[in-house]
Amino acid sequence: MGKGRQPHFAATRQDQGLAMQIRNDFEIATAKLNQGDAETALILFKGLLQKAQPRLPVYDAIVQNLATAYKRRIDKLVRDRADLAVTSQLAQEAMTLELRGAWLQDKEFRGHFADVFHNIALLFSRNHHYSISLPILRKAISIEPCPTYYVSLANALAGTKEPARLSDFTTAYRSEQLGKHIFIACAPKSGSTFLKNVMVALTKFRPIFSVFAALQNEHELDLPVWVKFGKTNTVTQQHCRASEANIQLMQAFGIRPIVLVRNIYDTTISLRDFYRTGFTETTYYNREDFDKSTEEQQTDLIIDNVLPWYFQFISSWQRAETDKRLEVFWLRYEDMIRDKAGTAERLLSFYGLSAERPTIEHVVANTEGDTRRNRFNKGVAGRGELLTANQKARIAALARHYPSADFGCVGL
Repeated sequence: MGKGRQPHFAATRQDQGLAMQIRNDFEIATAKLNQGDAETALILFKGLLQKAQPRLPVYDAIVQNLATAYKRRIDKLVRDRADLAVTSQLAQEAMTLELRGAWLQDKEFRGHFADVFHNIALLFSRNHHYSISLPILRKAISIEPCPTYYVSLANALAGTKEPARLSDFTTAYRSEQLGKHIFIACAPKSGSTFLKNVMVALTKFRPIFSVFAALQNEHELDLPVWVKFGKTNTVTQQHCRASEANIQLMQAFGIRPIVLVRNIYDTTISLRDFYRTGFTETTYYNREDFDKSTEEQQTDLIIDNVLPWYFQFISSWQRAETDKRLEVFWLRYEDMIRDKAGTAERLLSFYGLSAERPTIEHVVANTEGDTRRNRFNKGVAGRGELLTANQKARIAALARHYPSADFGCVGL
């Protein structure tokens, strides 16, 4: 017997004869399943399902046990290295099973039923048959979503490179109901706060921060935030790489990111100044050590400890674009500060929006005047000249780990 509620065989007067027959056959099939004879159990439960009606209290128990029999039979065939076509066909048959009786409303029972499909999917995923496991995972999620299913889903989507769907993460609304999402994927100290403030002021969209918690954490997109605000027009600014999970959420929620970068030498000096104002804890845990270090030591720490992330950041977004996983708008800090109003105009156009040029210029001027909210240290290019030749060489050497990436956008 699969996990869940105990089967109930009581029936109306007209169904009593059928219920008694089903009860006897159910007990025989369950015994075979418990004895490890999944092949016979599969045949018996199939026969039971043909006899039963959804109105019978035992109907969903038959469906649950039949799904379990499929899972155990597939498991044995996989271990015996049987023909993939055979195991795949069994999985397709299992996918047709649906709860249709009274237990459909029981969340715990649905969870057990969904677990069976998740476990079937894992049998294929563990053997790298992701194209088979993916629809089965989607079946499990549609029955009763569970956080662990999303880990498996991410792996299957990564294995197939198939775009994620909104229904993978929520069925509360449809794709055509999604809002517009301006998303700035940015390297720290690239003028992203200024850009976010300009876009919020121009669009009146809601600013949201889509992470579980920032602090020292990577700014990975947070699913509950996107489920809640998916239908809302939003502006988001986050320091995030194009990780698989981020790409998949962006695909599902229709997010086309702006990727904002800055000259890597200028960034190093700007980061050092930023940390001196007390923001060390967001990347480096021992502020006291940083504060006691010399200027050269502080710069060296940033080169060794922080800058490798920047190279991962750029390489990951380039890969996402090259592989056509996402449509990306690349923006250089230097181009933005050279023509702030023109940059805002181009970004609005990228998202299918527009504003009058005088309005854009007015918003840019007002935003630029609020230096406290924009977090600009200097707001200029060329600060990297304060680095020594040795420090520049060490920074440039980090690019050797990503030979297929192009770091010209950050001055290398």
